[in-house]
Amino acid sequence: MTVEPFGNISYKSKDKEWFGLVDNIAPNNKVELAICTDDINKDIADKIESIKQFAIDYNSIMTNLYELAYQKYKNSKWEKTLDQIKEMYFLTAVSLKEDNKTWWLVLEPDFKVESIYNHFLRFTMVDRKIVWANFNIDF
Repeated sequence: MTVEPFGNISYKSKDKEWFGLVDNIAPNNKVELAICTDDINKDIADKIESIKQFAIDYNSIMTNLYELAYQKYKNSKWEKTLDQIKEMYFLTAVSLKEDNKTWWLVLEPDFKVESIYNHFLRFTMVDRKIVWANFNIDF
């Protein structure tokens, strides 16, 4: 299926999701997009609209994620500036869950970063609020 303006996605019955490597979510790279649904025949028009809104809100969402990453390293021996964090990580994966309000987001380190940062940052966002990360977000 082609989803404008993102591109082609296909249904993966094993994972119960529409999946594709798409454009126009992040400005400088393709993103792995997963749209969870338990049935290939289920209408996902509302989810497509949510993804379009996510792309519109991209800058504010990324600002929140970068700030959390910055706080993660702040006052540690690996501390970096916020601008350095923004250069280090990019959005690599977005998964919209069945409820159409829960998102799993993944930031990938750029291949040019120091090895200490060579791990993925994972987040769960519900209604545009980050509720979980694979590091402590309670600062």
